Parts: sequence; C-alpha cells; structure tokens
Amino acid sequence: MASVYKRGRSGKETYWVRFQWQGREVRRSARTSSKAVAQQYLAHLLEQHRRIGRGGRPRCSYGDALDRFGSEYLPTLKPSTQARYRESFKHLTPRFGSFFLDEINKSMLGEFVTTRKEEGVTGATIRRDLATLSSMFSCAVAWDLIELNPVRQFSKKHIREAPPRTSYPCEEEVERLVAHAPPMIGLLIRLLAQTGMRQEEACSLEWKQVSIERREIRLWKTKTSSPRTIPLSDDALGTIVGTPQHRDRRYVFWHGEEGQRYTHFASRFAVIAKRAKVPWRCHDLRHRFASVFLQETGDLAALQAILGHRHIAMTLKYAHLNTAHLHRAIKRVGTKTGTAPLVSREPTVSETMVSA
Repeated sequence: MASVYKRGRSGKETYWVRFQWQGREVRRSARTSSKAVAQQYLAHLLEQHRRIGRGGRPRCSYGDALDRFGSEYLPTLKPSTQARYRESFKHLTPRFGSFFLDEINKSMLGEFVTTRKEEGVTGATIRRDLATLSSMFSCAVAWDLIELNPVRQFSKKHIREAPPRTSYPCEEEVERLVAHAPPMIGLLIRLLAQTGMRQEEACSLEWKQVSIERREIRLWKTKTSSPRTIPLSDDALGTIVGTPQHRDRRYVFWHGEEGQRYTHFASRFAVIAKRAKVPWRCHDLRHRFASVFLQETGDLAALQAILGHRHIAMTLKYAHLNTAHLHRAIKRVGTKTGTAPLVSREPTVSETMVSA
C-alpha cells in the first residue's frame, strides 16, 4: 500500500513515501515538510513506475501511439486507406484507448472480436479493424515502443468471411444499368465490366494513360501501388474510342463545364442500380469480368496480372468457375476401350449464372 510518513528529528522532520512495486518495497524521501507536496511526489513516482514496463522500457499508451501513428504514418497512405483506418479507429479506440500497448493482449483482442460480432458486424469488417490495429502496432515496434505486435500472434481463423460470390451481373443486367444511366456514366459502367478495373482507377483515368495503337491502358496509381497494364478487347476499345472528349483532354470520363472527374461513384452507381432494379454493387462489375475471362480462357496468371492482385490467392477465388480441366479428367474415367466418350460442351456464362 502506498503512503507518506514523517521521518527525522523533531523540528527537522521530512516526509518520506513508500509503496510496493513488483514484489518489493520502494522508499524515497520527498525532501519536504509539507504533506501535500509529499503526496504529489508519491503520485508522481507511482505514475513514473507505472510507465516503466518489463526490462526498463518506458511504457507507451495506446493514445500516444495513435497520435504518433496519425501524424507520421497515416499521411503517407492513400486517402481511401486513411479513411478506412480512421473508420476502424472509431471502434478500436473506445475499447483500447485507456490501456498501455503492453497491456493489450490476445485475450483483449478476443473480447473485442466477440463484441463486434454481437453488434452484427461482418467478419470482413472485423478483419479490417484488426489489420488497422496491427498496422499501428507494427509502427510501434519499428519505433521501439514495444517489442511484439500482439495482433500478429492472434489467430483469426475463427473470424469467417462471407463465401465468394458464385454469380455476377449478366450481360442483360449490364445493359439495363447502362440504359438507366446518363450517357457518360453508361460508358464508364461498360468499361468497368469490359476491363475489370477498379472504380477509382476508371474514374481517375486520363487520356495520356490510353494507347489506342497498342490497345491498352496504363495504370500508374493502383490499390497495391504497383503500376499495371490493362489490355483492351474489341468491345473495350470500342467504348474508349466512342467516349466524347472534353476540350482539355484530361479525364476520359468527365462531367460539367470544367470536365471534372467523377467522385463517390459507388453511391451514384447504387442509385442507378436501384432505378434499373439490378441487385448488384459497382464492384460486382469487376467480378463479372473476372468470371467471364476465366471461363473463356482458363488463364489464372493472366487474370492475376490484369486485375492487379498482389497474391495469386486473391485470384484463386475465381478458380471454381473454371471447370474445363475437370471435364477433361472425367472423360478419362470409366471409358472402355473401343468406345468414344460422349461429346460434351462447356456450360455458358449465362448457364453458370443461373445454376449458381
């Protein structure tokens, strides 16, 4: 128990402080005859010891780490990533804001996950929250504020994400979207479905990134920060060539007298989809391209390069759509000598959509 007490000869008494810390008693002279000052000194010592972690490392609070993360690291990220991190911190800070970094352990992380699940949050969102916290801890490790990142030690196997979609917008639904959209947005929707580009990549596309002669688009700013080339099919090339140009020839898809680029396009798309009675998100146009491409070519490596996936595991979620090798293999099973296997054909994209 912490306390202050007098010590010394009468008339020259001074106050001392004492308290227990990690199994031993600490005694210090407050060097004052004032009890109030001695109590302030005791409070200061307790706080000082409380901020000293194992091995003598000064302890860093979640709040201090977050402040440094926000001023030094967050500004280096893309605006969309910054916005996502800030959204996650709205839920992380109420849970961890009153603790030191070395107090945040797997048990506390488990409680956070349970609470988020009870709130009805999806597994994908919870994983994003943990990824945000892990990013802050990784910076704290680099800054020598803490030794280990507890989020990396925390198993996320029990945080299930939604199964991959097995159906995507069909051609007729894409045409309905185009029909219910303003002409320029209709062209943008077509290109998204024809190339698999992300909406931000298409909305920020400039004419200097387009080569009609080479039939390709060169993307410089991407989600993974890795430039990539998008080859253009006949349909995609036709969409590009048929897009009216603004007088300043900057953005491919534009609006207004000044030729501004589109922003917040997902919300615009949602309005158009509701009007067209099409139950899809803008990002599902990218999924449509991937599913059609893979069913027609079976080339996972090419699809990975076109979509800009950093890891092949991201592209493999479309592998179930390519069944050609399964049909070839089954033909070799149970076929008797001297008989010809039945001629079969690959299911069409529309048939796959219906069966899914």
